[in-house]
Amino acid sequence: MALRGDSSLRPLEFGTTGFYPPFTGAEMARRSEELGFDFQMFSENHTRVPDCLGEMRDAVHSTDRIKLLCGPLTFVTRNPGVIASGILPIQLLSGGRAICGVASGDSAVAVVGKRPQHINELERDLGILRSYLHQKDVTFGELTSRLEWAAGLAFDPVPIQMVCSGPRAITVAARLADRIGLSVGANPDRITWALKIIDEALGEAGRSRDDVRIGAFLPVAITTDRATGREAIRPRTAGWAHMSSFKGNDLSQQPEIMRRVTSVLRDTYDYRYHHPGAPAQNPNTAACDEEFGDWFGIGGPPSYVVDRIGELVELGLDFFVTALPPAEREEFAGEVMPPLRILRS
Repeated sequence: MALRGDSSLRPLEFGTTGFYPPFTGAEMARRSEELGFDFQMFSENHTRVPDCLGEMRDAVHSTDRIKLLCGPLTFVTRNPGVIASGILPIQLLSGGRAICGVASGDSAVAVVGKRPQHINELERDLGILRSYLHQKDVTFGELTSRLEWAAGLAFDPVPIQMVCSGPRAITVAARLADRIGLSVGANPDRITWALKIIDEALGEAGRSRDDVRIGAFLPVAITTDRATGREAIRPRTAGWAHMSSFKGNDLSQQPEIMRRVTSVLRDTYDYRYHHPGAPAQNPNTAACDEEFGDWFGIGGPPSYVVDRIGELVELGLDFFVTALPPAEREEFAGEVMPPLRILRS
């Protein structure tokens, strides 16, 4: 694929995420900033990592440029007002570098024996969060509340980024979020499917693409060649693919290559293997064959990864998030991000 620039388009953003040892968020974000990433995402799971908002406040003081993204947080385990009160100080301390990530709930919900939030409740709570972050009143029956402690402080509203995979969640994100993080894999046809839902929902809400930034969480493996890339990406797709298996998603509407995996993961996904140190071969990854891995993810040398992500840039995506081991993360930053930025320079 020939890379071409378009100065009329918004610059691309690249983010990195993953679980991290206690009290290392500041150093992690500092290193990501040095590598050239645009934002650092701090994972949310109180049993696997310390409080992400605390790690982000530490990171404010070790960085100058990189944006700091939490979560995605979930309203199942955190009240919208508590989330707003936790993320706003980071916005103030960082000079406007905070992003508030939210979703219906994944591992942080599963480890307390709960299920992802129902879409109607998610939409309600997302609206409450948005009101708090925009210094508006929130009404609960006869009670009206707002972030009183922030009265008189000058700040830009914290942008809300919603991570979504199913059509109803994507629709809610298009209505209410500032940033939409698609977790539907890297296949261009599937991204096109999601973008169509977004455009329809934006139109119904009186919004346009100019009102949101749209990106994707991508399973990626950086290897020396395509053969090893296909092999390496397969076990990395289960953690992302199972988000499309949640109850409420109509699996019959998914492509057959995807449905044969999500129909298994819906009832068998085991969160004991939902962490970076899990063995590559486990019950979750067993459901993902090499053909699916190559369809859902991107595995291969940097030049191949550039071409594949470049296709998604051409479709209109604005940002990309990856979770890579340290060596691959450095290679991604050094050999993948620069040529892709040319597309929007």
